[in-house]
Amino acid sequence: MKTLVCLALVAAVSAGCAGSGHEHHQHHSTTADDTAQLRGTATTYLGLLSGGDPTTAWGMWTPEAQQRQPREVFADRIADCAPGVPYEVLGVVSDGPDLARVSWRHGEHTGELRLRLHEGHWRVDTPDTITCGAP
Repeated sequence: MKTLVCLALVAAVSAGCAGSGHEHHQHHSTTADDTAQLRGTATTYLGLLSGGDPTTAWGMWTPEAQQRQPREVFADRIADCAPGVPYEVLGVVSDGPDLARVSWRHGEHTGELRLRLHEGHWRVDTPDTITCGAP
């Protein structure tokens, strides 16, 4: 019976990844320390956003992300995005030794944040478009 339950769990997790837009990612195991670092980086970043400090949050981006979107543009885009509403980190998934995704909730919105290891530190690696939820 335990084998059947484990197989069902594996199938459910695998099905959850299929069609999620992350088919090109490979999930990698992480240590508790890795997960804590990723969660800490995401919590700090999202806390800056909910605290109304997008310019400091922008400073946590990778240099490539900063080149794609100037600080002032980012700050203007999220200025009216419910500051004070806390973000909740829902989960962390490693997609390699230097790439991870963090799922979050902000009020009724949910989304995903991509983090990349840059010069020994986890940095936010934003997509080309940013919405009120966060990158």
